[in-house]
Amino acid sequence: MVLYITLMLLVVGGAVAYIMINSQEKNIIAIGVVLIVSVVLLLYFSSKINQPMKALKEFIDIVQKGNGDYEKINFPDNEFGEVGEKIIQTYRQLDEAKKYKQQLTHNIAHELKTPVTSIRGYLETLMQQEMDKDQSRFFIERAYAQTLRLSSLISDISTLNNIEEAAGNYDIEIIHIRQCIREIENDLAYRLSENGISLEVEIDDHIIIEGVYLLIYSLFKNLIDNSIDHAGKDISIHILTVSIDPEIIWFRYYDTGKGVPASHLDRLFERFYRVEAGRSRKSGGSGLGLSIVKNSVLLHNGTINVKNRDDGGLQFDFSLSVKMYR
Repeated sequence: MVLYITLMLLVVGGAVAYIMINSQEKNIIAIGVVLIVSVVLLLYFSSKINQPMKALKEFIDIVQKGNGDYEKINFPDNEFGEVGEKIIQTYRQLDEAKKYKQQLTHNIAHELKTPVTSIRGYLETLMQQEMDKDQSRFFIERAYAQTLRLSSLISDISTLNNIEEAAGNYDIEIIHIRQCIREIENDLAYRLSENGISLEVEIDDHIIIEGVYLLIYSLFKNLIDNSIDHAGKDISIHILTVSIDPEIIWFRYYDTGKGVPASHLDRLFERFYRVEAGRSRKSGGSGLGLSIVKNSVLLHNGTINVKNRDDGGLQFDFSLSVKMYR
């Protein structure tokens, strides 16, 4: 645009110069008018360019100095201002991503530190103290439990990173939802029985979608794990279809447990977020389960929300696309 205006003014100026050289006296007035118009146009477009350039310079100065609020910078309502707004928007996204990764790195380091410290403590005790077979087995079992937690944490972090950074590398396949849930039932049968939890599933065998089996499995398993770990004992879990359309299927998952305080609902899907300090650590969870649930739903072109039920318990309503769109 700037180049176009410059060329236009050069053409006008050249035409004026040519007329002046070859014109007679009667054309002097016309030449003067053309010159005045050219100068006005030049000043007008210069102001249009200078205003966003000044705002951009202000933005660069703020970023370089590392202080100040660049959100207050105003750009004119034209295409130059639009370019400036897009530059700031891009920087804002990069800045937020940087802060998010810094916080995530801090959280991961903190979460890894706990099991590693525990394992080290158990092994040091075994090495430094004489103890009988039963005592040795006790510390070995504790160390082993922490290695399982560490393995679960690493696996969940890997799953989340793959969803966000390499989602396009997953193999897409036909998934029978009811069959997938049956496999989860078998895998979690002992834990469900141990806690007196019944699982009621109202999903027809013909319900199928295109998707990533590993993530659909993780979605339902992490929801059930969350209920087992935090909803309490002697409850029931219900999974059902609410609406079936040609392009999307709505599911509902809920338990009859204790739910969570309403003030925490908006943050349940955040990585490592805990309603109660240490609750995931005590139960052996990674603190990433519900984050995996949300990201799995989003990858399958769906939406999800959570609420407390009036009769008690936590309810998740979510959708999954019938076909996988990349």
